[in-house]
This record gives sequence, C-alpha cells and structure tokens, in this order.
Amino acid sequence: MADDHRQPEASSNTAANPYNHPVASEHTLGSLNTTSTSETDASADADARWGERNQGDPVSRRGAMEEFEEMRREVTKLSLHRTRSAKDARRRSRAEGRDEEKALEDEQASSTDEYRGGFDLNEFLMGGHLERRTTAGEPAKKVGVAFKNVTVKGVETGASFVRTLPDAVVGTFGPDLYKIICRFVPALHFGKRPPVRDLLHDFSGAVREGEMMLVLGRPGAGCSTFLKTIANDREAFAGVEGEVSYGGLSAEEQHKHFRGEVNYNQEDDQHFPNLTVWQTLKFSLINKTKKHDKASIPIIIDALLKMFGITHTKNTLVGNEYVRGVSGGERKRVSIAETLATKSSVVCWDNSTRGLDASTALDYAKSLRIMTDVSKRTTLVTLYQAGESIYELMDKVLVIDAGRMLYQGPANEAKQYFVDLGFYCPEQSTTADFLTSLCDPNARQFQPGREASTPKTAEELEAIFKQSEAYKQIWNEVCAYEKLLQDTNQEDTRRFQKTVAQSKSKTVSKKSPYTVSIVRQVAACVQREFWLLWGDKTSLYTKYFIIVSNGLIVSSLFYGESLDTSGAFSRGGALFFSILFLVLQLTELMPAVSGRGIVARHKDYAFYRPSAVAIARVVVDFPAIFCMVVPFTIIVYFMTGLDVEASKFFIYFLFVYTTTFCITSLYRMFAALSPTIDDAVRFAGIALNVLILFVGYVIPKQGLIDGSIWFGWLFYVNPLSYSYEAVLTNEFSNRVMSCAPSQLVPQGPGVDPRYQGCALTGSELGKADVAGSRYLQESFQFTRHHLWRNFGVVIAFTVLYLLVTVIAAEVLSFVGGGGGALVFKKSKRSTKLKAQNGKGNDEEQVQNTGDNAALSRGEAKSSSSGEAMQRLSASDRVFTWSNVEYTVPYGNGTRKLLNGVNGYAKPGLMIALMGASGAGKTTLLNTLAQRQKMGVVTGDMLVDGHPLGTEFQRGTGFCEQMDLHDNTATIREALEFSAILRQDRNTPRQEKLDYVDQIIDLLELEDIQDAIIGSLNVEQKKRVTIGVELAAKPSLLLFLDEPTSGLDSQAAFSIVRFLKKLSQAGQAILCTIHQPSSMLIQQFDMVLALNPGGNTFYFGPIGPEGRDVIKYFADRGVVCPPSKNVAEFILETAAKATKKDGRAIDWNEEWRNSEQNRRILDEIQQIREERSKIPIADKGVEYEFAAPTWTQTVLLTERLFRQYWRDPSYYYGKLFVSVIIGIFNGFTFWMLDNSISSMQNRMFSIFLIILIPPIVLNSIVPKFYINRALWEAREYPSRIYGWFAFCTANVVCEIPMAIVSALIYWLLWYYPVGFPTDSSSAGYVFLMSMLFFLFQASWGQWICAFAPSFTVISNVLPFFFVMVNLFNGIVRPYKDYPVFWKYWMYYVNPVTWWLRGVISSVFPSVDIECASKEATHFDPPPGSTCQQYAGNFVSNIAGVGYLVNPDATEDCQYCPFANGTEYMHTLNVHDGDKWRCFGIFLAFVIINWALVYFFIYTVRVRGWSFGMGYLFGGVGVMIEGVKKVFSKKSEKEQN
Repeated sequence: MADDHRQPEASSNTAANPYNHPVASEHTLGSLNTTSTSETDASADADARWGERNQGDPVSRRGAMEEFEEMRREVTKLSLHRTRSAKDARRRSRAEGRDEEKALEDEQASSTDEYRGGFDLNEFLMGGHLERRTTAGEPAKKVGVAFKNVTVKGVETGASFVRTLPDAVVGTFGPDLYKIICRFVPALHFGKRPPVRDLLHDFSGAVREGEMMLVLGRPGAGCSTFLKTIANDREAFAGVEGEVSYGGLSAEEQHKHFRGEVNYNQEDDQHFPNLTVWQTLKFSLINKTKKHDKASIPIIIDALLKMFGITHTKNTLVGNEYVRGVSGGERKRVSIAETLATKSSVVCWDNSTRGLDASTALDYAKSLRIMTDVSKRTTLVTLYQAGESIYELMDKVLVIDAGRMLYQGPANEAKQYFVDLGFYCPEQSTTADFLTSLCDPNARQFQPGREASTPKTAEELEAIFKQSEAYKQIWNEVCAYEKLLQDTNQEDTRRFQKTVAQSKSKTVSKKSPYTVSIVRQVAACVQREFWLLWGDKTSLYTKYFIIVSNGLIVSSLFYGESLDTSGAFSRGGALFFSILFLVLQLTELMPAVSGRGIVARHKDYAFYRPSAVAIARVVVDFPAIFCMVVPFTIIVYFMTGLDVEASKFFIYFLFVYTTTFCITSLYRMFAALSPTIDDAVRFAGIALNVLILFVGYVIPKQGLIDGSIWFGWLFYVNPLSYSYEAVLTNEFSNRVMSCAPSQLVPQGPGVDPRYQGCALTGSELGKADVAGSRYLQESFQFTRHHLWRNFGVVIAFTVLYLLVTVIAAEVLSFVGGGGGALVFKKSKRSTKLKAQNGKGNDEEQVQNTGDNAALSRGEAKSSSSGEAMQRLSASDRVFTWSNVEYTVPYGNGTRKLLNGVNGYAKPGLMIALMGASGAGKTTLLNTLAQRQKMGVVTGDMLVDGHPLGTEFQRGTGFCEQMDLHDNTATIREALEFSAILRQDRNTPRQEKLDYVDQIIDLLELEDIQDAIIGSLNVEQKKRVTIGVELAAKPSLLLFLDEPTSGLDSQAAFSIVRFLKKLSQAGQAILCTIHQPSSMLIQQFDMVLALNPGGNTFYFGPIGPEGRDVIKYFADRGVVCPPSKNVAEFILETAAKATKKDGRAIDWNEEWRNSEQNRRILDEIQQIREERSKIPIADKGVEYEFAAPTWTQTVLLTERLFRQYWRDPSYYYGKLFVSVIIGIFNGFTFWMLDNSISSMQNRMFSIFLIILIPPIVLNSIVPKFYINRALWEAREYPSRIYGWFAFCTANVVCEIPMAIVSALIYWLLWYYPVGFPTDSSSAGYVFLMSMLFFLFQASWGQWICAFAPSFTVISNVLPFFFVMVNLFNGIVRPYKDYPVFWKYWMYYVNPVTWWLRGVISSVFPSVDIECASKEATHFDPPPGSTCQQYAGNFVSNIAGVGYLVNPDATEDCQYCPFANGTEYMHTLNVHDGDKWRCFGIFLAFVIINWALVYFFIYTVRVRGWSFGMGYLFGGVGVMIEGVKKVFSKKSEKEQN
C-alpha cells in the first residue's frame, strides 16, 4: 500500500474514453429530434446496447438512438400517465426473452401517439428555458469532475454514554461554555485533540459531462461522504486531502465563485411546510433567474410539475409530519424538482428514491438519464434499493465499503469483475443488490471452492482493485480528460464560466456565486415570508385574535380611570402593560430556529445569502407589526382614557410600534445565537424577565441605580426602559392633576383647605394640584426632554440586534454534519462494549454492532433460533375481511379511500400489500387494525367468523412506518416495557423477561441492547419496532407498514427474511412494501395489490418465481419479460392503460370479474362458515388492557423519570430558570428597609414569581405534547396502557422537580430580600412556593391535554398569562376594578390567592418608616402643632398611618401607613387570609390536575370537542371564502 498515491502508468491510448457513450458525439438535440425510425427498423437493432461494449461487437447508433427516443417518449407521457413504462432494453446483457419483449413493445407502440400532446421533455430542454445552449444546440454549461487521491478526514466518533441531568448541571459551570467557544475559536482549545480517521481513503476517478455514476454501499460505508465531497460540501469534515477539479476549476475556486453549479440533494426532504408546491418552486427559480429572463419562470415550473406528475399538487401545501400537505412520495418529487430548478451542472443525489414506489422511482431515474444526456449534466446517484431497470440506466458504478473504493468503472463490467474475483451472484439478485452484498460479510456468497482465496476485507478488495486493469483505466480517463482540457485550452470551461456570468443579474459581481443581487434575494425572501404568513392562517388569525382580546382586556381593566391624582399610578400601569403585551409572545423563536436546515441548503444552492432571510423578516415585520399595533393601540389608548390629543396619540403609537419591533428583533437575535429551540426559549425568557424587572416601573430608576448595586446598570441597556419613559412623559407632560378628595391630607371637620397637602409623590406644599412632569420627576426620575433621545436609543438597540442577527446568520452554523455514534446507558455491559463501537466510515449514522443484515448471522445458530421461533406465540385463528370500504369527509362532500376490499390472513401466511403511492395501502392497514379515528368504515371484519372483541387490538402487533419510540429508552427497556404491559396478566413477570431475552437474541440485538433508541440507525430502529411488537406476543396478527422504507437492499432483505421465519413459526403477517426486489418479493406467500382509490386489482398467491401472478396478467394479454422484477411488473402494468381486443383494460374491473376473485370470495365464505362452528373457548373476564392499571402506572412513571433524567434539557431548564430568576429577584431587592417604597418593592418581589410560568410552560407544553402524541399514535391504539396511567405518570413526574425548583427559588429569593426569618413565615412561604411550581406544571398540562395542536397552544398561552398577571390586585387595586371584572375574575384567578397568602404572611411584621419624599407634606394653621391639627384625622378618619413629626409647627409629614398590616389592607389582603388562601390555592392545583384527567379522557379517548368544531367550522367557512378570492388572484399571477 506504500504506492497507493502514485499514479499507475497511463496507457498510450490516453485519448480513448472507455466510459463515455460511443455515440456521445452524436447525442445532440438535432439528432434526437430527427430520429423517426420505425419499429421494424428498431427491431433490426434489437441486440444493440446503448453505451455498452458487447464483447467487442460494434454498437448500433440507430438502435441506441431509437431506444433513447423510446425512453424519452415515456417520460413525455408523465403528465397524462405517471407510470406508463415501455420497453427498456438499453443495456440488457442477456439475449433470451427477445420475442416477449418485442411483443410487449409492439403493443405499447400503438398507443404512443395519443400521448404526444403531453409534456415533451426533449423539446422543453431544446427550447433553452432551463439552460442556455450554443448556436449548434449544445448545452453551454458542460463540466466534468475529476478527483485524484482524495482522502476525507473525520473526527473519531466512538460510542458514548448518555448525557444525564447531573452531567448537564456540572457542564453549566464551565465545560459546556468552553466547548461552545472552542467550536468557533479553535485556537483556544488545549489538551489532546479528538482523534481523526479516514472517512474516504485515496479515491481517484472522473465523471464526465453526460455521464451518470451510481455509488453503491451500505449505510455508513461512505456514500454520502463521497457525494458531499464531490459536491464541495465539506463543512462537516475535519479535512479533505487530494484534488477535486470541475472542468479544470479547483474546488476552492468552484466554492467561491460557482457554488450553485455543483449541488447535493440530501436524503431528507426539508421544506417550509406552509408553502405550496408552486410557491416552493417559484421561489427557487426567482433566485436562479435574472430579471431579463423572469418570463421563463412559469414555463419552467409548469414543465417541472408535469415532468414529475405533480401538476395536481400545484396549490397544495408541501406539509410535513405536523402540517397536512402532499404525500411523502410527492414531497420527494418536490425536492427533486427544486434541485433541478437550481440549473446546476453537477448534481449529487443521495438516496432520492426513498419513499417512492418502484414504478415512480424508475420514472425518476429515467428523467435523470434524459436530463444528463440532453443537458450534458454530470450526475452522481446513491441508491439503497436500485432495481435492475434503474441500474441499466447508469454509465458507471462506484462500490464503497468502510471508506475504501472496491470498484469504479463501467456499470456493465462491475458484476463480472467481482465474479472473476470469486464471488457468487444468485440468479434472482439484481446487480445493485449483488454489489452491495459484497460489503456485508454475512450476506455475500462465494463460488464453491474459492471461499479461502477470495478477498474479504475492504482493505484487501481495495488493494486488489488498485492492481487491476480497471484501476489503470480510471487513471487513463483522468489523464485523458485533463489532456482534453489542455488541448482545447479549456474551451468548455471558459464557455461554462462565460455562460454562468451571462446568467447573472447586471448588478451582481461576476465572481459572486449568486445569480441575483442581494436586493432581489431579499425581495424574494420577503415574498416567501408573506407566503408563509398566509400559509399558516390558523396561527395568524389566532395571533390577531389574542392581540385584540388582550387589548380589550387591558383597556377594560383600566376603563374609566380618573383624571385626578388617584388615577396616576394606574395610568402608569396601563402604559407599562400596553408596551409589554405585544412582546410577551415567544412565537418568533420557533420558525427562526426550525428553518435553519432549509436556509443552509439554499445557501449551498446559491439561492441567497442567509442574511437575506434575516433582512427579509425585518422588512415583513414593518407591515405585520403595524397591523398588530394599530388595533391594539387604538383600543388601549381610547378605552383607558389617555390624553385625547393627536400628537400624543401618534407619539404613543410610534413608541409601541418601535418597541415591539425592537423586542421582536431581540428574540430573533437570541434565535440566531442559540444552538437549539430550548436554548432560544430559555435565553429569550430570561431576557424578557430582565426587560420587565429593570424597566423603571417595578423599581424606579434611582432605586435601581442606588439600591440594586449588582444589576442596576441593566436599566441603561434595557430598551423598554427608554420606551416606558417616553410614553409616560408623553402622557403626563403638560398635565396638571387635581388632588383626589380621598388623597387630601388632612380631612374632616374644621380642616382649612389652605392647609392641606396631596398624598401623591411630587405634590408641593400648600398646593392641591400636582403637575404631571413633577410627579414623574419625583417618582421615576423621568423627563420629557428625553423623548426623542429615547426614540433614538430604541432605534439604536433595534439596529444593534439586527446587525448581530445578520452577522450570526452569515457566520454561525448550527446545522449538524450527520449522525453520531451509538449512545449507551451507563452499565457494566455497555462499558465493555463502548470501545468496540464507533468505527464506521461515514458521517452518517455509524453501523457498528448490530449492523445491517446482522440477522443473516442466523444461519450460524439456526438450530437455537429455530427453537426460539417455535416458542413464539403462534395462533390457529383466521382473520377475514370482506367488502371493506372507508369514506372520509372531503371538502363539501366525501371521498372513498377503500372500495370493496376482500381478503384473509391465516397463520403461517405472509401477505405483501402493494400499490403505487397514494393507493391506500396504509389506509387499509389502519382500517383492518381498527385504528381509524375519523370517517365511516363499512364491511365485515371477523376472527374465526366472529365479530372482533375488546382484546383484538391487544392481540395484534402494529409496526408503524415511522419508528415511534421513547427515544431516551434503551432497546431492552423498550422491549421489557412492551412485554410486561401487553402479555397476559397471568403470565409471571420473570417469564415475560425471559421471553424478551429470546426476542433480543432472535433480532441480533444482544450487543446493543443497552443502546439509547434515539442513537440507533434506521435499520436498527426498524428491528426494535418489530421487537416491541413481538415482545407483546401478538396472538392473532402482525401488521407492518413499510418495514423496509429507508433501508438498503441487504437490510431490507434481512428484515423480510426474519419476518418469513416468524410466519413459518405460525405468525400471520400483513405487510405493506414499496420497492421490493425479486428476491424480496419471493419471501412473501401472497400479494394484495391496490390501485388508487383503494381498489383491489389482484389478491392471491405469488407462486415460485412469481409464476401465479405472472400467469394472471399473461392470461389477459400482458406478458412479463423473463428478467423483469415481478413486483415492478405488477405496479407498472396496473398503472398503464393496456389494450386488449381493441379496448382498454380496467384492471380493477378485470379483477372483480375474474375467476380468481370468485375463488377468494368463496374461500372467505368457507373460512367463516367452518371457523364459526368451532366453539369459542371460555376466556374468563376480558380486559381491554393486559396489565392492571397499577402496573401500567408504575412502569410508565419509571419510564418518564428515566426520560427526564436522560433528556436533561427539561429538568435542567426548570432548575436554570429557578436559579436565574431567584438570583435576579433576590439580589435586585437586596435587604429592603422599612420605607413605603420598600413595601412596594416587597409586593413586587412577591409578584415577580409570575415571570416564571411563561418560560417554564414553554418547556412543559412541548414535552407533554410529544409524550401525548406517542401515546395517541402507538401506545394507546396498541392498548399498552390507558389514559389513567398516562395522566398519573405525567403528574407524578412533575412533583419532585417542582419541589426542588421551588426550594432553590425560595432560598435565592426569600432571605436576600429580607423577609421574616421566623420558621412559621418562612415555612409557609416555602409551602406556597412549592404549590406554585406544582400549579404551573399542572396548568401547562391541562391546557396541552385540551388544545388540538401545538400551534394553537403556543398562541393561546400569552392570553392565559395576561389574565393571571392582571387580575390579582397588584397592577390595579381591587377597589378600582370595573364592575364587570370585580366580582368574578379576581376570585377565579389562582394567582390572586397565592399573592394574598404570601403577603399576609410576610407583611404584618414590618413597622413602616416613611422617607421624607414619601410623606404627605402640609402646614398647620398658625399656632397649632401637627398633632393638634391633624391628630383627629389620623386617629378617627384615616384610621391608618401616623404623623412623622407630631410636635412640629410647620411642614407636617403624614405617613399613610404605620405597619405592613395597614399596607396590605390596600391590596385587599386581610388578617387571617394566610391558611384560607393556602387551602384555596391548593384546591386550584388539584383542580388543574383533575382537568388533566378530564380532558385526556373526554377529548383524547372519547373524542369530545365541547362545541369547538362548530366554532372553528364557522371560522373555516369564512376563511375559505377569503381563500377563494386570493386563490383567483394567485392563479392569475401564475398564468
């Protein structure tokens, strides 16, 4: 291996290109368009191979071109018939079966003409809409890729232990912050750096323009790494050595100037779910089309929609797992279309057929073939399950294992290369499956007698390949390609550069990788933001409804406020809350964080700079916030009786608007700087608390500066403080308030008005009026002279936040570079295994122990596994269904999704449920499993001829397509949980655990049984999903929905073969499957095939090598070619309009009238009659759930505690908030004295606990919602545990952390403030604090139990916060409440009773000592002392307070309160409230948790809506009316 990096000696014939099509020079558009050869001529060249050397025979140009034209016509028909497949014999290496293929071709050729009116891909490309072409018709952008000695380095990611709560707590004190800093400033890292390893080792080769390379390997082998390296997407790697060039351009130059010309299409489909398909594609094209060419955008969109058969989805939302939109297969096609819209020259496709059925996947591959040939693109594709038809479309193949190149060369020579090495290719195996199996030590097979001599390891195979002629040919081609570039003076490259430069807008630098200017990028992003707003109308309407509601509530509370001095403080409160309420919503954080992956991909596509999105959101904020602020300010300003003066109103509006804008920018800044949404919510929540606490309302400015020595400076960096000063001085300037009669001191008989003072800060001696400016100066140290300075400061803060956001968007990247290693729980067993893991060779999820096809090792212990299989629960009961129909509401009518489906499932039978995307496979599975929650199901579903009992769902296993699990559990824990709760309650616990051991052994999961499920790869999770259902011992039937989706061919085969073993042991299995290979479909006994609309077109045995199903179609005139995959043949045949005797065959009707269908119906009837005669065994008491409720509750509680422990963000977030808010509260109000202002500060210090719920509830709600979703989706339908256990476990798990959080908060807040230290007071406040933390947990849970969606919860929460914050007697005294609120809202507010209880405990012991400015000043009449003049007032009229200087003869000072008891009476708090309030607040906590049980049972189990359906239905009608108006405008725009 020492000479690995040396070039082998190139052969003399360097100009030859053994990989390019021999007819490549003639593959021009002109030659394609002039090809009009008859079918007879085509048959003459039937043995031709396009792009393939057939043992030295010459290649027929005419045959190749005709076959290409035939394939082009097939894609042309996509707009009318999605999967109309014709003859595809371009590179078939077998000569047999020609007659059958010719017959099939002739039959289909007759119907070709009727589709010529459809979309013509060739003509579209020729028109130059998608790309520029030369005058000769050649593509102007042709770029090949050459790579020499490329080695990719990655950081070693060995297996690790799960991060728990203690780890998170310890990490807070330095390690976590240090890691974050080192991530962005690597120079600060000291100590041993993490080891690096080779992800790819010494790769060389070339992919020329017009060529397609298929990259094969198991997940983790290095396929994605290779594609990303070729696509120049290198951020996730530790380093890349070697050279990658693009038509002679270096990788550095390509990334800097031509980034959008080389693209990587990732496996996962990430889109904005609230955009329509048309909007998604239009946005892509706007950013890749200069203004001069924008007229071509609608044409290209229309072509892309037709090309992929998604024209009908044009105005449908793209959607995701939470937002209803297009189907998964259609979403995949949107991703493909978006990538093609980039108009790039080199495209790398990563497993892009995942989720597509076999027929659609083939259509997609054919489209790529045509795009590659006609546009001379360079295409690299990795596929996990590639059928032979797809493989034959490829020019080259690259086989990778463990990051090493095992083969690279012509696709038609790869199979023979490995056969010559000694490997054996089974007859039924496709070439792609055979090549992939070579990488699996458990799946590959050797030729007899060559087992020892055949190389086995990746290193050995690499070494042999590098000594082969094929490897020399690679270097020959690289050298030939470089020589061609040199000989032509890089003519193609210069034309490419010139074309790219011409495609840019005039204002864009020719060296920029972007096509349009930053202004147009921002404009496009602005348009998209408006689309997103309108696409999520539910959130939009909810937000505006809440804003208007809050405006009305705040205004009504302060309605009718007096204009004299008695309304001064309340008016300040109204102004404070009016600038605050619009910034209470943290809803801006989620879209800012969740859209990062999409923005990162678009940056790689060179659509726009990430900063363009940040700027666009600001632009959209201008009208969006304006529309929010206008109704709010109008309502608040005029209902609260603020000064009706135009200038004051518009100044007030200006500051509310700019403040909302500023704080929205602040939230976005935190989102841009936060790695996760949890971090963003936590930091934004803390910031919100700081904004409120240091605004100058709770503690006046001077009190903050002088008294709060630690945090007072925060007043100056708080934009709200400047806004509050502005709106307050705006309102009170030029206003003179007459002293309210109740505030005149002294009062009573014999009091001379000339010798009275006003009890309001700022009053002057001997004056009954108080100037507003003086009141503000004395109370808050605010002045109107700062008005426009404050406006400038708010603008400055806004600009600062925006700048930080824009810079962070450009510089920071929190998008992960792939999966990590396995994560284990800490145990002796996992400690031993830890060192064995983490040796995968891709940044994809590593495949270490328990790897793909591990089930294949079953042969080594077939005897033991066979015995174990026989111990699995086998049943002799038969499940039948007949005439099953399923109808759902659709628009103003209904839609039938299943139409008269019949069938049966017997023990020992494995049935494949097949059909094109959207045919109704999953719908039928859910219907048979009794899992439909809406619509109408009709038909007969019987077990042994009897109706289904209550135990049916418990007796069946259902493996979801999405692997739904508690991701913090280990594999063993998940299986034990299922076994204990789902097996018969009379089975001993130890027997259930022993059974789990057998399942783990059968599934080959022993080595990773302690691994955390969230860290597993796709195939491992799939096996866990199956294991969880097997652990339940399903006595009747096992349903599986797409168990092979997302797996490579070997993993898919291992899963299906394991299922076959189960069926042979007596298990009945019904399984949907998308892309079965020939070997895969042979594992099934029967197939139930559906067409769209839920129509059966075949149900019966498959037969050896598919003979039975082939015969069925052959009898009707459709012959399956000998080499055709039976599964693909079934789907393609049913999808196209086949003609027989001059008429089109309706396969649905054909089946209904067939003899086979009649036999099936007779068999079902016979089963019913025979089985119904068998007496039903006495089962005793039938239980809905296998385990008792107590067992369910205990096990679920244990699981939830483990979940919270291993996912520390939830508990940690609560601790973090308690510590931070406790410190801010305690140390801001440090050791208060006994003045009146300190009494007010005591009150606000107690009141500020209400700042905790907005943060905590935003973490409680998602956690509860996720657990509720798992319960509703999988665990309740499977009858694992019931609603009572679910509620109880969630309630119990909140209690310990509530107690700990309350203790921390109480310690950091109570004693620093200086509250009474006696045990009765301190103990009581701790009890109340603990109850408050329990209250907020239960509060969030019942809201989540009732609310229909997470979006609604997020928008409704601020409404609840407003209600509890306002109506508690603190913001506005109870005596001043309007009548509407006074006698009910105050009393139903739980926070009222908490505040009253705590205040009644800590206030009475305080003896108040007024400061001079807090006392009311007045002069006594001449010759009188203060006591003589005002003593009667103090003692008999006021009844509270005292004279500070009773013996003085001038400047008398009256302190309105003598002690805390008198002060708390003004808050409607009375002696004896203490324990009464404790009891009432405890009742609220209990009621909250009772509501959790109530709503979970009524809404989630019983399906009650409490009339909300009618309410939202009415709103929906109005929305639909508005949508029709806008949709008409949208259609006009599109046309």
